[in-house]
Amino acid sequence: MDNSRKLKSLRTVVFAIENPDEHSAKLTKKSRILTILAWFGFVISFLLYFQKLRGIYLPAIASLSGIIYGLSMYLDSTIQQWPIVAKYVNIESVKKEIGELET
Repeated sequence: MDNSRKLKSLRTVVFAIENPDEHSAKLTKKSRILTILAWFGFVISFLLYFQKLRGIYLPAIASLSGIIYGLSMYLDSTIQQWPIVAKYVNIESVKKEIGELET
């Protein structure tokens, strides 16, 4: 992992620990948007299937919708697990590593 990506990840961890409600709200918003997008894709897939408009795009839309819904479920589980994981993160060592990376 390059330093810029590692630095961004560590800053995200610090933000999540210092602002748990804001972090949770941001992930919840992303999860809802992905869920709506996935269900929209599922509805389009079913409508195309029942109108006998089958082609390569039908399984592609359905597969993409499934992947998007999976990402939404991943975010939901992250929201539920984060308060437990955050207890075990040493924020001082994370801030120290951020300081080392910035110099």
